[in-house]
Amino acid sequence: MKRILSLLLIISMMFSTNIMIYGADDEPSYWAKEDVMKAIDKGYIPEHLQNNYKQPITREEFAEIMVTAIFVARNETIDSAHFDTKSEWHFQTLTPENFLSKVTTTEYFTDTDNPYIKVANILGIINGDGNHKFHPDELITREQAAVMFMNYLHTLRLGVRENAVKELSDLDEASIWAREAVICAYSRGYIKGIKNPIINNSKIIEKGYFDTKSNLTREQAITIVLRIYKQQNQFNNLLLRGYVRISMDALMSGFEIDGNTVTMKKSGFDSKYTLTMKYLKSAALDDYVNNYTSEEIDAIGVLPLGTETVRNKYSIERMDRILSGKEVTYDYEVFSATYNKSGYLVIFEKNEDYRYLDGDGGRLFYCINGTLHRVKLKSIK
Repeated sequence: MKRILSLLLIISMMFSTNIMIYGADDEPSYWAKEDVMKAIDKGYIPEHLQNNYKQPITREEFAEIMVTAIFVARNETIDSAHFDTKSEWHFQTLTPENFLSKVTTTEYFTDTDNPYIKVANILGIINGDGNHKFHPDELITREQAAVMFMNYLHTLRLGVRENAVKELSDLDEASIWAREAVICAYSRGYIKGIKNPIINNSKIIEKGYFDTKSNLTREQAITIVLRIYKQQNQFNNLLLRGYVRISMDALMSGFEIDGNTVTMKKSGFDSKYTLTMKYLKSAALDDYVNNYTSEEIDAIGVLPLGTETVRNKYSIERMDRILSGKEVTYDYEVFSATYNKSGYLVIFEKNEDYRYLDGDGGRLFYCINGTLHRVKLKSIK
């Protein structure tokens, strides 16, 4: 009887405490444990994925971790900053459900109804197979992970090292569709090789090894997510299809996604004082703030990172042209932005030559085989 009571007491303690009890296989590897615990502490890892860290990660699990990290980081930014119009938003916290109430997409998957996967597709992290299949249980290779990370992160930082392409011995083993992503992810330090190159006085003594075809594990994915967070917290940006940055003010207007086309709707959301309007007031451009709706003003500020300097983005000529209500298209070689078409505020479309972009806020580049090429304004029609 005493043994039974002791056993029941132990079981009761296990279920009445928040302490996580690991099995031997649940423990992270020694090299990953600190980062895993930090990521969990920040709220980046869904509770049901806080185990089996050494096992390969699936497409569904990867999507859940990425979306969770992006939304948590974005919410941290909202909470730590003063927003004059926060009380006017339809919601103050980003969740998959709240986000999907504002952004619709023509894409759908017949093999999953997980909202995190739908959001990950809208953000540009993942895509289906062309037949509306996502294959959520498939495992991810390191080169596939590079593609998924770069699909979302490529516009956020100027960081491609042009000599990085020479540092890997197995770059030629990467799939054609993954080669640029591997180069960009490695050169930015997002995904490190399993063997580092030996370099002396800028001369490569021995090349490193990326291991493109091996599976990515849960703990590897988690450590990469934390590493990216530490690099200027790049997850606090919110990007549609990986290339159009939007603010919470702009999100309230609503967006439609069709493939890689991003459309900002004219829903009538008119806030008293958005961050874009605040900037215009500080620049003594009160006439624009007083004579136009916040929705119209904010549409000017929705642009891929690095497209133009802030000064050019809010130039008198540009604002007059867009706010005239007449259709106008800015062609930037790799994508275009069309304003006042078919009742929409702005329509962004990737061109056939679109590649991974690399920006630093005032300049934009596209990357070919590790070499950067400046994106320029091709035409205004």
